[in-house]
Formats: sequence, C-alpha cells, structure tokens
Amino acid sequence: MNAASPLFTRFAGFIDRLKQTIAAASVKVQGCPARLPTPLGLLLYGRLSRLTTRLRDLLARIEAERTKPRRIAAPRAPRKSTPKPPPVLPRRFGWIAQPLPEANAHAQTLRQFLCEPETESLIASDPRIGRILRPLCHLLGIDLTLIYRMIPPTHPQDALQSKPHPLLRNPSTKPRQQNPHPRIPKPPDPPLRAPTLDAIQSLLDHTFSPRAQTHNPWFTPPDFFIVHPK
Repeated sequence: MNAASPLFTRFAGFIDRLKQTIAAASVKVQGCPARLPTPLGLLLYGRLSRLTTRLRDLLARIEAERTKPRRIAAPRAPRKSTPKPPPVLPRRFGWIAQPLPEANAHAQTLRQFLCEPETESLIASDPRIGRILRPLCHLLGIDLTLIYRMIPPTHPQDALQSKPHPLLRNPSTKPRQQNPHPRIPKPPDPPLRAPTLDAIQSLLDHTFSPRAQTHNPWFTPPDFFIVHPK
C-alpha cells in the first residue's frame, strides 16, 4: 500500500474530521468559553497534521524500499544527548474525552478501522506504522494491545529455540565439576525412650532428700511413694 491508496485516504479523512472537531471546540461561540483551551487546541491540531505527514512519508519510503534495492547506510557519528523538553500535552490515557465528549465517536471509528483485515496486515508488515499510530490511540483511549497484537514479535519463539545456549556454543566449555568432598549428612537423632522406674526413683530421692529440704523453703513432703515391684 502506498500513500495514494484508498486505505490511507480514509485515514487522512478521519484525521481531518478529528481536527475539525478540535478546532470547533477551541473557539468561543456566542460568548460561551471554549471547551478546549485555544493554545492546547492549536498544539493538538499541529500534532495530528504532523502525524498524517509522517505516515504518508513512511508509506512512500516503504514502497521505495520494495521497488529499489536497499542501500547500506554509512556509519554516522554518535549524536550528542540532549535532554527532552517536558511534555506539553496531557499524558492521561484518553484525556481528550473529558473536555470533548464527541471524541468518543471518533475513537469508535478508529477502532473499527484498525480491526479491518487490510489494516491489520499493513501494521503487521512494518512495526514503524504501529509506532506512529500509538500516540493517537493513547489520545482517544484505545487499548494499545490492539496495536501490539498486530506487530509480530522481534524474536519469535522458534528462533529462540533454534539458537544454542551461549555456554554451549564454545566446544571447549567444560561442564561444571562436582564437589570431590561432598557434605556428610547429619545422622538422625535417636528416638526418645520412656524413663524407667529406677530413674524416676533416683530423681525423687535427690529432690526430696533432707539436704534439698533445707535449701527449699517451699518444700512439701510427697503423699505418694514408688514401690519397686518384687
């Protein structure tokens, strides 16, 4: 598909109708204040115009890449990192629907347009198209998974399975050796045994002996005695 195809013509017409709605909401009508601030409306109007231009240029570039052999680009010098200016437009998902309720109708039109088979095949053919449409979907409150599911993964699962593990690529890599001195497991504790009568009697004799009575002011003589069986 190129920039002169009916699919792009429909998309450009949709952007024009959305810009007309934004322009009408950014001006005062019969003394009533504008529903959308005029500076914000002008900024949004320019963003939508540049979006259409970017998409048209990208489609023309894709068509040229298909017809002409791709040239190997010369290495470029690294760019100097410059801080980006703070965003001027609101960043909330679907924020245009609050000051402009009629934008919901435009969102439904775009959602139906993206679900068409021809549009899905176009977005799946080149991920750059989805990246251009992503801010528009965020503006109108369209779920971005609708775009993401059309873009094929960069690393398919079958390609990942066909590549060997980095440690297995080098044949000189040796497997990990086992510890020659394994840790000896701790022996289990012996089972508990019931005390015998002799052990109980010796404990009682030690506890209730006259020496223990003198050191224990709270001593009370027992009222039972253990008799050894004969």
